[in-house]
Order: sequence, then C-alpha cells, then structure tokens
Amino acid sequence: MFVAIYDPQQQVYGVPDYIHGMESAMLNVDATRFRRKYYKNGAHLGYILYSTDPDMDPELEAEFRKKIEASKGAGNFKSMFINIPGGDKEGVKVIPIGDSGTKDEFLNIKTISAQDQLVAHRFPPGLAGIIPANTAGLGDPLKSREAYYRDEVIPMRRLIMEGINSDPDIRRLGEVKFILDFDEPME
Repeated sequence: MFVAIYDPQQQVYGVPDYIHGMESAMLNVDATRFRRKYYKNGAHLGYILYSTDPDMDPELEAEFRKKIEASKGAGNFKSMFINIPGGDKEGVKVIPIGDSGTKDEFLNIKTISAQDQLVAHRFPPGLAGIIPANTAGLGDPLKSREAYYRDEVIPMRRLIMEGINSDPDIRRLGEVKFILDFDEPME
C-alpha cells in the first residue's frame, strides 16, 4: 500500500513531508566526514614550512619539497615548503594551516542540522531527549506528548486508515479502524 502525500508538481506519488530535511541530513554527514578526515589526517600535517636560507642547496630544497608534499594523508589539508632566500630574519618557520584551533562551523552545523531533522519530522525536542539551547529545560513532557499525539499521531493514523480503507484489494479483507479521539488513554 502507498499513501500519497500532496505534491503540487505531480499528483501520482506525492512527496514525503520530511523531504526538506534531507539536505540538512546530508550537510550533517558531510560535516562529520570532513571533521573525521581532519583528525585522521593529523592536524600537524597541515602547515607551511617557510625557510629563508640563501645558501640552501637546490637539491636539498627539492628534497624538502618532495618529502613535505608526500606527507599528505587521506585528509583535506596539504603541507608545502617555501624557500625565500634572504626573506624574514627568522631562518625557518612552521606556519600551521590545520591546527586544532581551526575556526570552522562544525558545532553550529551539527546543532542546526539536528534541529532541522526534528523540524522535518515535526518531533518535539523534549521527547527526543534534546535540551533546547535557548531554554532552561525540556518544558513539560506531558504537554509535549499530548500536543504531538493530537497534532501528529492522530492525523497520521487518519491518513493511513483512509489509505488502507480506500484500497479496493485491501478493503475486501476488512476495514481498518483506528481510534482517532484525543481522549484515548495514553499509557
């Protein structure tokens, strides 16, 4: 049995109501994979080795460059060697690119995409055990449960019941009847 949900672009299959949350779910996965690569690669591997030695042998410079560029792991950060003869007064400097203090938006992406998932499924954070960041607590879980039951569970039951009962092949086997009252005991 298939229960079609309204879609203004086509009327055959419908679109699941959670579809808008798919992009957030994929962003969440991408952020996690990026962070895993970041740590797997080793934050110490993302750097620029800067040298100012005017007497460096070109063969030694080429060897430095080759070794450092070959040190890239499976991650996102690559290291490089630069020699600028007679440059800065410091002979050799390591300039980190991928250190643990990298300012990315990982936490914000994870938080917002998790909220988007709850919104996509229209599920109260308190019932999911998630404490909202902008409030002191979960709120009243009984009120959340009652509102979720009344606003989400009952309409979904109605949709499924109507889908089953409107199918002529299934209807021959009998009619499905769900309790659609809000006064149903919630135990």
